[in-house]
Amino acid sequence: MRRTVASGPRELLFVGFLTAVLTVGVLGVLLLNTAMQQQSDRMDLQRQRVASLIQQAEQIRTQIDRLATPQQLAARARRLHMQPVKRLRFTVAGASVSRQTREGARSPAN
Repeated sequence: MRRTVASGPRELLFVGFLTAVLTVGVLGVLLLNTAMQQQSDRMDLQRQRVASLIQQAEQIRTQIDRLATPQQLAARARRLHMQPVKRLRFTVAGASVSRQTREGARSPAN
């Protein structure tokens, strides 16, 4: 003979508890997955920004290198009416000393 056992309140409570635990677990995993995906998207965006900034820095360095060539510097100096220095003058404690005077001070005659 087979007996069918009617489910009592304890079994229903246990099934309800298991369902609640599984539901909370699945929702927790879904929320964790969503948070990780959002963080991954933010990291990708930051990587793109870094790559863009590196590219801008390289462009600026290239532009600086192009503008700092001796030919470019000489051309800008000519536009500003600058001329090469023919005679060096050094300032020492407020007094001006020419190259000839400095060389004379080094000679063994003094």
